[in-house]
Amino acid sequence: MSRRITPARVLMAIGVALIVAGAAIVVPALSSRWSSSQQVSARQGNDESALHAWRSGGSDALAGAASGASPAVATPAAGACAGGSGGYALVEFSGLAAYGYAGVAVDGNWTALDDHSMVHWYGSPAPGGAGNVIIAFHREPDFQHVDLLAPGETVTVQSADCARYVYTITRRWVLTPGAVTQLAPTPGHDLTLITCTPWWQDYDRLVWRADLTAVEGPAPGGTPGP
Repeated sequence: MSRRITPARVLMAIGVALIVAGAAIVVPALSSRWSSSQQVSARQGNDESALHAWRSGGSDALAGAASGASPAVATPAAGACAGGSGGYALVEFSGLAAYGYAGVAVDGNWTALDDHSMVHWYGSPAPGGAGNVIIAFHREPDFQHVDLLAPGETVTVQSADCARYVYTITRRWVLTPGAVTQLAPTPGHDLTLITCTPWWQDYDRLVWRADLTAVEGPAPGGTPGP
């Protein structure tokens, strides 16, 4: 005996179909969001460990000084400031001191950003070097207000040998990814920073150009800085 098709059964079937269709859309999206959240959490753990190791190493960064001697005459031990973190440079957004923003950049290509929030592009000069030093970083989750960094403010980059290079921001751009042209070599002593914007959405790119304006410690190759 066949079941009679009623309006209630039709509505029930439509409801079940809508639920199944919704699940097919929502479940993969939630899975992707969970996976992304896990990746961000793991990356943040790596960042915190590297920053702690760098700063711990920095407390004993100057080697060879006699007891009671002035740190100014001591010689930095190779890699002392990095504290064994495997980091390449410590980047401090000194122009945004109220937020205490800082991160350890690894040396590598863009794939390094899968595991760390900041990378020094391995094809660009070392901190303080002649040319265009390129550092890219994830804005999430630790640099929410970095978009406030404006021309005239400073960024300090410390190398593993404990030298500190102070760069002053000269330009700031908000660009589509395809419009970023500031990563080419330059003739000066420049720093280019790049991150995504808006926060957690990443449609565009924030780019800053900065000039080297002060050096605290030895410049690359033992030559004095500007």
